[in-house]
Amino acid sequence: MIEKARELGIVRIEIQEPSDVDTHLSMALTRKFGLKRAVVVRTPSPEPEAIQEVLGRAAAQLLEEIVVEGDMLGFTSGRTLNAMARYLNHLPTCDLVALGGVAGPVKEHSVEIIRRVSTTSRGASYPIFAPLIVRSATTAAALRSDRLIADAFAHFPRVTKGVVAVGSWVPPNSQLYDAADELGLAQKLVHRGVVGEVAATLYDANGAIVPDLNDLTIAITAEQLKQIPEVIAVAGGASKTNAVRGALRSGLIHSVVTDSSLATRLLASS
Repeated sequence: MIEKARELGIVRIEIQEPSDVDTHLSMALTRKFGLKRAVVVRTPSPEPEAIQEVLGRAAAQLLEEIVVEGDMLGFTSGRTLNAMARYLNHLPTCDLVALGGVAGPVKEHSVEIIRRVSTTSRGASYPIFAPLIVRSATTAAALRSDRLIADAFAHFPRVTKGVVAVGSWVPPNSQLYDAADELGLAQKLVHRGVVGEVAATLYDANGAIVPDLNDLTIAITAEQLKQIPEVIAVAGGASKTNAVRGALRSGLIHSVVTDSSLATRLLASS
């Protein structure tokens, strides 16, 4: 009956993309950087809060589409990831782990994000009740040996999908940068070429890893991140351009959710 209706011109079948997704830019970004997937969304305003809300909703929709029962999901801190957690409506049963310690205000750090997502996923959750960065390597080592923190770290190899924010160091737009600046470390690292971070892994504009904070951070390592089958970066806004470009070159991420303006800038770069 449908075929006959089509022949008579009564029925027409069209595939509509979601109104805020730019399919052309999504495909172009995927090809240029060899990504597993890219979701590029149009935003109503260049204001950070508007971008965070739109990207958070897009990331939530993506997770609802790709997460399967038995997945182990890992999350970093971040304002956009906090928005994502609010938009999640349903997930198959899966476990959750924080990929790093606490950074930023209460509503934006990984413990709160894990708590929000766990109400939807109905699986076990493994938050990390520790700062993302501390003043001394001795303190960091002691925290990593804590039973609960070590238990969370032990689940990093199980992560099948990681969802990460991207912090910008040039210009500064990062909770880790702010914490490092309070410790008097940020400017030295910027002079070393650091442009951004994923979890607590720093990198330069070419994507080369800068390991200077490794002994001070409570987080998944670059090597462990690269073992995750899919790491999805959720980041947008003009200030994140250098950081996202470096992340795409670093090998730390496989997929990206971003806004159309940032995607256009990335496509214009060499």
